[in-house]
Amino acid sequence: MQNKIVRYVLQYGTAICLLSMFLPIVVIAQTYTYGSYWNYNDGSTETGATRRERVRGYREQSSEMQQKIAALGTVAQTTITIPILFGVKLTNISANFGDPRSGGRTHEGEDIMGVKGTPVVTPTAAVVLRTVTGPSEGNTVYTANPGGETFVYMHLDRFGEGVVAGAVLAPGALIGYVGDTGNALGGPAHLHFEIHASGGEAIDPYPRLTLEIPLQEKMSYLAAILAKAADRTALAQFLVTNFRSTFNEAIAQNIVVPTEITAALASIPAPSSSPTTGTTLPPGDLDVGSSGSLVVILQTYLIQSAKGPAAASLARAGSTGNFGPITKTALAEFQAAVGISPANGYYGETTRNYIVSHPVVSVPPAPLPVTPTPTSPAPTGTSTSGITRDLKLGMSGEDVRALQIILNKKGYTVASTGPGSVGNETTYFGPATQAAVIKFQSARNITPAVGYVGTLTRAALSVQ
Repeated sequence: MQNKIVRYVLQYGTAICLLSMFLPIVVIAQTYTYGSYWNYNDGSTETGATRRERVRGYREQSSEMQQKIAALGTVAQTTITIPILFGVKLTNISANFGDPRSGGRTHEGEDIMGVKGTPVVTPTAAVVLRTVTGPSEGNTVYTANPGGETFVYMHLDRFGEGVVAGAVLAPGALIGYVGDTGNALGGPAHLHFEIHASGGEAIDPYPRLTLEIPLQEKMSYLAAILAKAADRTALAQFLVTNFRSTFNEAIAQNIVVPTEITAALASIPAPSSSPTTGTTLPPGDLDVGSSGSLVVILQTYLIQSAKGPAAASLARAGSTGNFGPITKTALAEFQAAVGISPANGYYGETTRNYIVSHPVVSVPPAPLPVTPTPTSPAPTGTSTSGITRDLKLGMSGEDVRALQIILNKKGYTVASTGPGSVGNETTYFGPATQAAVIKFQSARNITPAVGYVGTLTRAALSVQ
């Protein structure tokens, strides 16, 4: 009976994968498909124990499969690139592992927002364990990765061409395409990305997502993807429609782009304005790519309005002044909550007028300068001056200020002037603080040096 079940899964899993290869690719300009925030049911609805057992079981394969998995090596890759090939930067993601989900569950992955249909690639060498289509996971790919780990890619719009159980993948090889399948249906398109340790337990991917794929490698990966695509022209046109600036940048750097992309750039007129990059928006309008004091005001307003989980996610990231997918999702959530239509996360005249007429608490007219704290001696002895918890990008608190003081004193400068500089340490753990922590960790041979302040880093910080 067990063998029959295995044959059934392999037979129909493969059939689904092959069918998905020939689904048409719709070539339209897409911004992020925002309505409400991602579904509270997002991810697998299995219990943790059941899921751990299933992940371990996927790795218990034939001897041939075991040989492929063994060739991946025994050392896990401590830093990995963002798996979505285009349109997502490090500043666009924030930690959401452990967030509450329906049925008393917690979120066991990292949700990364992206344009529906964008290629998803493996950050490491990998072996495909399973392709699954389920009511909660949607289209999902499980891969074996170095160090006995298993990576999971959920809610895919469709599987990648040639992605079947047993396929051996090089870094940058196609997994599938960003989607909203399973219980993510109706929410914004995104990749639910999981990492499971050798025992099957889920671990937080966020601290390890510290790299962006270099532009030249993106073009190389894309060339291989297009070579296998069911419709190369349609995929190239879709990518140019949504990510033209990326390809223009590659050309400007004398990086070779695939011929299909060159043809699409020539055949698709460049838009006169680009709402998704914020370069030629009407005065006062904001969208992905916008930055500055107006974005800070909007982000502060959305955080204070607290309309739902998207606002909470924005609060964790903080009012950074950069309008990315997190801000867009929070704005779409706000628009839906107050009845602004369309609730698409675009800040235009209608939303602006509503916010002006519905103030909350007090929203500063511009970013406020950080009030310098009285010059106080840096921590001495073995004390870490109140750092009693792990710290990471997006967190806030006096312990973050203490961290910055220690880093500055030890020569790992957070900032040379302004917020974060000596005497101007802040309570926000932003990219500058993360960069300083990474330098400290690298100098002290703390691995992984990813800017996450855990037990080892706290101990090292306490040493004179």
